[in-house]
Amino acid sequence: MMDGFRKASRSIAGRIVMTAMFGFLIFSFALWGIGDIFRGYGMRTVATVGSTEIDVQAYRAAFQTELQTMSRRYGHAITTEQALSTGLDREVLGRLVSEAALDDRAHAMKLGISDEAIVKKILTNSPFIGSNGQFDKARFNEALRQAGYTEASFIAEQHRLDIRQQIIQSLSGLPDAPGLIGDAMGLYANEERAIEYVEFGKDQMPASQVPDEETLKKFFEENQANFRAPDYRKIAYVALSPADLVDPATLSEAETKAKYDAELATRYTNVEKRAVRQIIFQTEDDAKAASERIKAGTSFDDIVAEKKLQASDTDLGLVAKTGIIDPAVADAAFGLEANGISDVVKGKFGFILVTVGEIKAAEIRSYESALPEIRASLAIAKGKELIRDLHDKIEDQRAAAKPLPEIAKDLSLKLVTLDATDRSGRGSDGAVIEGIPDRDTLLNAAFSSDVGVDNEALSTSTGGYVWFDVLGIKPAHDLPLETVKEKVIAAWQDDDANSRLATKSAELVVALSSGKSMQEIAGMLGVEVKTMAGIKRDTKSKELGQGAVNRVFGVPEGGAGFATGTLPLQRIILRVTKAGLGTASATALADAGKINKEIKLSLADDYANVYVGDTQKELGVKVNDKVIGLALGTN
Repeated sequence: MMDGFRKASRSIAGRIVMTAMFGFLIFSFALWGIGDIFRGYGMRTVATVGSTEIDVQAYRAAFQTELQTMSRRYGHAITTEQALSTGLDREVLGRLVSEAALDDRAHAMKLGISDEAIVKKILTNSPFIGSNGQFDKARFNEALRQAGYTEASFIAEQHRLDIRQQIIQSLSGLPDAPGLIGDAMGLYANEERAIEYVEFGKDQMPASQVPDEETLKKFFEENQANFRAPDYRKIAYVALSPADLVDPATLSEAETKAKYDAELATRYTNVEKRAVRQIIFQTEDDAKAASERIKAGTSFDDIVAEKKLQASDTDLGLVAKTGIIDPAVADAAFGLEANGISDVVKGKFGFILVTVGEIKAAEIRSYESALPEIRASLAIAKGKELIRDLHDKIEDQRAAAKPLPEIAKDLSLKLVTLDATDRSGRGSDGAVIEGIPDRDTLLNAAFSSDVGVDNEALSTSTGGYVWFDVLGIKPAHDLPLETVKEKVIAAWQDDDANSRLATKSAELVVALSSGKSMQEIAGMLGVEVKTMAGIKRDTKSKELGQGAVNRVFGVPEGGAGFATGTLPLQRIILRVTKAGLGTASATALADAGKINKEIKLSLADDYANVYVGDTQKELGVKVNDKVIGLALGTN
């Protein structure tokens, strides 16, 4: 019946007949006393805050955005049901209600901001700045497309965001943090520790034996959920991408040269970069004294060594002027000759001496070197123009209930069939299936659908579309032990090795605490002793891993402990050899500034939350759970 309605709506006569028919039905509903058919009361509104409504489409879009973000975070498709179990629906609703409360209050206050101010902010927003330090229109458009905005809707959203910020900042601004809190946080963040440690794993332990049948059976029964066959689906899909529709080699030189000329200043010109180093002093007198010594012949490196600074404390890298946070340092660095040293500069974090090494002059990419990139960009742009027409042709045939394989054949499109895939995109053999377009989005949609459902086209991150059908479902089910016996044996052995590693680690820590040296422990294990210094609580170490870094700060100076290593079935035995505050380096001073700013922001957030909560109570919040259920498909 619905197919008939869609077909009829394509002709003028059909639309007239349908209008008359639905008009008669509406009139009949009115006679029966069903007045809501006229009002549509509440069926498009998820919630109201005062006089501000939260539309069902806005709620659905916000929920889907968060769902996709969650899927990317966990590396596999998250279903709506799984997201609901974490409370994502209420989290999204809470955010929208808070925004609506501020929007309602802003409307009452008659607050506003000019388009010129918004545009200026966008033009100077760092995510949209190209390699030449200028606003990059192509980068801006790409960011909008990935976020699902048009230029107009993005500017409108920036209007609302800025006005909300006006209200919040007028309440709290950035309040000064109490000195005691700032000092305590500074001491906590800037504490540094040095350790000696050894790494060992199952290779340093006797191999696990194969368990007997009774032990294996018991282990299997206790962990059977880990050995189930997952839910598999057979899926057919057609994917369209702008890059597939136009061959870059077919573009004329006139087109590519015109684009090169138009984007020469913004995309194909690299700004000057300099290798910049700095020394930060807490007082101006100390900085001036060091400056005078340098002028008398002491080298910059000698001063660095005297202050016991590390390379990370002084080296800003090869940077553009816009890449230096402190404007005073940026001006000084880009006013020097190569190997020059500045006079004392008063910067954000203290008094600074700046030196410049290598100077990489601004350069322009040639047309020839940029040609492949230009062709690819133009091909995608043309592909986006063509894809809309192709999209409509496919949708017309879908509306006519034509099967996806026939549509693909009729329009000479590639139909891909996945005979069996689980939610993470692995086949029945356990191997990852390569080439699935926008895999998280497609798999999430497919596992939320069913056989025979007419699914809507999915928008992809490349600016294209995917049409899919679920052709079959093989539900998750338990497997007999004999089918997965090898996996069960391997899992038992890993579990056994983990248990023995934990016991051995505890024994080694006791031995260290009883007087044995780390060298003796290393000799017992047949491994080498390693050391590491300058570890802070926020240190990101590939060698230690976050668990070991946390453990370093869980034992006192001279104390020992163990942690899980960065590899499976690996342990780290460590002893803290030194603990204390680091030197007053550039890094430490920058950290202190960052901590103070974070405390201010935290206090501002507290004020804002109280205000938003009181505003919601004053305006009144009404939530339509039925519409939320319809929006999420849970009714």
